[in-house]
Amino acid sequence: MFGAFRNAAAIVLVLSCGCMGGCSSPSKPMPVAASAPAAPPLVEVFSLDTPVHIIAANPSGKAVLEQDIPGLMHNRSYLLVDDMSLAQIASLSSGRLTTEKLNEIEYDLARIRPGELASN
Repeated sequence: MFGAFRNAAAIVLVLSCGCMGGCSSPSKPMPVAASAPAAPPLVEVFSLDTPVHIIAANPSGKAVLEQDIPGLMHNRSYLLVDDMSLAQIASLSSGRLTTEKLNEIEYDLARIRPGELASN
């Protein structure tokens, strides 16, 4: 029960900073602690159901997140949501992460070729 509350509170914090609206990134990026595994698991394709930290661990996936959701990974609350999928984040975002934005992200993730998924 507390985990669900923590995730919902984290979504509110992340989204309240305005990073979902396509605004410019913060002037002074916050360092992100390394919580992702050293080598992300190999997956066929990324989707809206892939945990954010797995997408972010791949250079091409990270580029999609930085382009489509500027400021997400530099937000101080990122570590509270990095184990969630974009679909989960959207369901808790009170409409701030719109269907249109999710479709755009899904399209961009689908354009990553399987050969690009290996981060080594």
